[in-house]
Order: sequence, then C-alpha cells, then structure tokens
Amino acid sequence: MSRTAVFLMDLQVDFLDSGNGRMPVGDAGADQVLRAARAVLSGRAYAGALVVAIANAFRRSQLIGNLFRRNAALAGTRGAEIDPRVGVSPEVPVFRKSAPSAFSNRELHRFLQSKGVTDIVLVGVFAEACVRATALQARSLGYKVTAPLDAIATSSPRRLARAARSMRSQGVLLPPSIWEAAGTN
Repeated sequence: MSRTAVFLMDLQVDFLDSGNGRMPVGDAGADQVLRAARAVLSGRAYAGALVVAIANAFRRSQLIGNLFRRNAALAGTRGAEIDPRVGVSPEVPVFRKSAPSAFSNRELHRFLQSKGVTDIVLVGVFAEACVRATALQARSLGYKVTAPLDAIATSSPRRLARAARSMRSQGVLLPPSIWEAAGTN
C-alpha cells in the first residue's frame, strides 16, 4: 500500500508576493500554486495525504547565491516566512533547506521513511530549480513523484516547459491538473 506526502515547496513571501517579494513568480503563478496548496490543505485534493512544508532559509554567508536570488528568503526575514495566504496550520511539519533540493535537509528523508511514504506530490515554486531538484532527488531515492502542472510555477512559460521536459525524462509524472492527479473533480 502506498502512502502519499504532498510537499508545499517554497511557498514563501519572497516568491509569491508580487508587491513585497524579492523574487516573485508573478501573480498568475502565485495564484495557481496558492489554489493548489489550499485544495490540499482543505482536503479537497489528496485527502488523507501527509502534508509537509518545505521552506528556503538561506544563510547571509551564501553571498553569491544571495546575489542571484536578490537576497530572497534569507533566514530570519519576513520574506523567508511561508506566505500567510497559504494557510499552513501549526500541525504541518516544516523542513528548512538552504540548497535547491528539499532532500538537502537530511531529516526529511528519515521523516518520510518513518511515515511509510512511497509517493510524493509537489506543489510550489520554482519549477526549474527547487521543484525540479527535489523531484529528481526523490526519484533517485525510490519515490514515485508527481508534479501537477497547475500546482507548480515559475517566472516564464519557457522555463516551465524546460523543467517539465527534464522531469518527465526522469520518470516524474506531470498531469495537467492537481484534480486529475488526485483523482478528484
């Protein structure tokens, strides 16, 4: 029997808030992933799945990376907080990372194993970076991975298409809709 975990990936102020974020995906992408995250959190999609929040917490000492990220999601800043529009409750475990893959936090894999997780669904940003890196590492660890296209976002359609091709070539499932992926309507 499989057990599914849904990762809410990097749904942080700096990436979703076009007005205040340092590196936002844009309003359309933010709305898309927020809808998907709320559907998961409310149980309308993936009811019964284990929900896990993944959040960047970059160190100030990561100077070059921070330059490229425009100092987004620096540990301890408001931009690194999970966007309040997501509605993550205190019961949802949060795993912090300072590298693209969620599995760079070694506690995550141990936690998933302790819960019997075999399948992972990704909801979040940036498709070509953290979502892709997490998907590929999860596949290498033996997980079945799904990334519904309406549940992931990035800053351009071209980047999304490139990320989708890369993930698909490594066995990641990319259904067009989170509803289709979850088997709900």
